[in-house]
Amino acid sequence: MKTKILTLTAALLMLGGFVACNDSEEPEYIGSPPVTAPVDVSAFFKTYLPSSSYSRPEPEFNFSEIDSRDIECFVINSMEEFKAVAPPAVELPVIDFVKYTLIIGQHWMGDPGYTFEKQAVDSDSESDKMILNLVYKRLGGAHPASMTNFYFWGLYTKLPEKTLTVNKIII
Repeated sequence: MKTKILTLTAALLMLGGFVACNDSEEPEYIGSPPVTAPVDVSAFFKTYLPSSSYSRPEPEFNFSEIDSRDIECFVINSMEEFKAVAPPAVELPVIDFVKYTLIIGQHWMGDPGYTFEKQAVDSDSESDKMILNLVYKRLGGAHPASMTNFYFWGLYTKLPEKTLTVNKIII
């Protein structure tokens, strides 16, 4: 009888091990993803804001000089705020800031071996803070040790006026 119970227990533990561990599942990150931006807004950012500084020159946005520990992020709720950070002398796409909030930013990573996966804003109704989760995937292979500036943007359904912090997540 003890042998039967031990065999059954061992089988259940093995089965539990197969069910519990799945490395291919990506963890979920709480928050609201950006809305699908109109074509002209997406085209503007594709033209003027590269994904990183490694393959293209620095964009003409009004970003500050930052070091490896800094993240710069603009929460934009008007055309005037958009004009203040956008490249000078370019035609800006029209965004309805009554309905939407635009987030633009930059941060450093130790090399260009990352690809942007997704982003979401988590806003706690009981707090005066929001968190922008930026999810990057580490690429395989070797990459040059070159400090690389990564840029991001997202158009969100109107966000509350709260302090925004950025959380970089590497998967």
